[in-house]
Amino acid sequence: MALTSIGGSGLDIKAIVSALVTADITPSKNRLDRQESDYSTQISALGLIKSSLSKLQTALSKLSDLSQINKLKSTISDESYFSASLSGNVEAGNYQIEVQQLASQQSLATAVFTSPTSTVGSGTISIEFGTYSPDNSSFTANPAKNSVNINIPAGTDSLTAIRDAINNSGSGVQASIVQDGQGARLTLLSPETGKASAMRITVTDADGNNSDGNGLSALAYDPTAAIQSMTQTIAAADSLVKINGLLLTQSSNELKDAISGVTLNLKKAQTGVQVNFKIDQDKSSLTNAINDFIKQYNDSMTTLNSLTNYNATSKTGGPMQSDSDIRALKFNLTNMATQALTNTNTSIRSLGDIGIKTDEKGLLVMDQTKFNKAVSDHYDEIASLFAKTAVATDSNVLVKSVGAAVKAGQYDLALTAFTPGSILSGTIGGINANSNDGYTLSGTGNLTGLSLEIIGGSIGSRGQIQVRDGLAVKLNDLLDSYLDEKTGDLKQRTDQLNKRLKELDDKRQQLEYHTDQLTQRYTKQFTALDALLVKMQGTSDFLNQQLASISNISQFNRK
Repeated sequence: MALTSIGGSGLDIKAIVSALVTADITPSKNRLDRQESDYSTQISALGLIKSSLSKLQTALSKLSDLSQINKLKSTISDESYFSASLSGNVEAGNYQIEVQQLASQQSLATAVFTSPTSTVGSGTISIEFGTYSPDNSSFTANPAKNSVNINIPAGTDSLTAIRDAINNSGSGVQASIVQDGQGARLTLLSPETGKASAMRITVTDADGNNSDGNGLSALAYDPTAAIQSMTQTIAAADSLVKINGLLLTQSSNELKDAISGVTLNLKKAQTGVQVNFKIDQDKSSLTNAINDFIKQYNDSMTTLNSLTNYNATSKTGGPMQSDSDIRALKFNLTNMATQALTNTNTSIRSLGDIGIKTDEKGLLVMDQTKFNKAVSDHYDEIASLFAKTAVATDSNVLVKSVGAAVKAGQYDLALTAFTPGSILSGTIGGINANSNDGYTLSGTGNLTGLSLEIIGGSIGSRGQIQVRDGLAVKLNDLLDSYLDEKTGDLKQRTDQLNKRLKELDDKRQQLEYHTDQLTQRYTKQFTALDALLVKMQGTSDFLNQQLASISNISQFNRK
């Protein structure tokens, strides 16, 4: 009820009602404001914690994966001869590589024609692919490549038309016209590199002569029959490469697995030039991953410190100072990061063993000298300190990979059939395992991601596969319990606080309703009071008048 004027009695009803209502609701309103501020501050704090822990988890995920940190790198003494890429099962080693010859595609060229529109002749062109003997006395067809017949009709038998017919034949032969000061030539390039991709071209010439070099026979090329109307400008050739003195011949300039897990892409050949090719540990990958972990860990710990610690100077505590769950998170992080691994006989079992310790604030600090020595002397053990690893107790069983989802533990290995390179079956941890190549045994179900290579031995029990979690894996699992989008502690806490904020909105609406009711009640009461005061004032005025009249009569009678 709106009040716009002072009552007839002179009472400021609006001011009185406002003061009374304010006095009544202010404690409740202040309590709601204080709770809203506290909840909002906690939600913001939880957001900061989640953000910093998510970055830490990203760093931990990299350290958890052995393939991401236990990497090999290659160096080439002269990269003008070849480049290299590593993948799969690569081992460290040194190699002397001599590129004696590059693989090449055969190139043929016709004699000179006046112009691209010059008429050549009609008939049929037949192209076969294969290998010529060193003296060109014989030709062996390549069974992997089909021959092709190309019809050249009269009227569409210009140099340009023949080029287009060959390019559209599906043979893979690339036909081009090259022009110089003498005229135009048709060139043919075989589809692939290698000796076995050389071309033999025979024609059925409409002029009746298939070998005189006139008409369509201008495209004939068959050294075995002494028919060479076309000129060979580049011979089909295989690559010749010596690796540690062993000569390798391949049809391509891309050599895959000549060295296990290595692809060489040849660029230049020169007999007698030895290029050093070295595969060794990429220690920078591990070092960078550890440095990133330290940074993200310290950022997370700094955030937790600022939210939970007490500031003696300002005499204020962080918004989560009294939150036991967040303080427990801080404790668990510190405790897990500084613990030593068990069930391992390696010399590197904790961060302290590689020169990383905590300071008085709980931040990680590195002794660079000790760390560098550990990386130099115990590189493989450092990777195992952080990552999920697996080892086989049987020396004829190699662990190729272990997935992040494979739980730590000991799993019995048994082979039910084994013919190397042909048949391989068995169980890992009592669960059937699969093989596609007769060497690699892959886990299924809960062991998907565990891959073993069987290099020897017999069927039956083959020992155990021991899977261990490194520090990064353990820390990652801890963070999962806080960061999971459905069940994580931070998600549940945030949801609870948002629910409380919603409840505060409901309470504010109730308070507004109470305020309206109180305002109406006080207004009604003081309006009634005002009316009563007005009435009493009227009575008072009447009595005063009557008394005044009596007084006047009394004075008159005395006279």
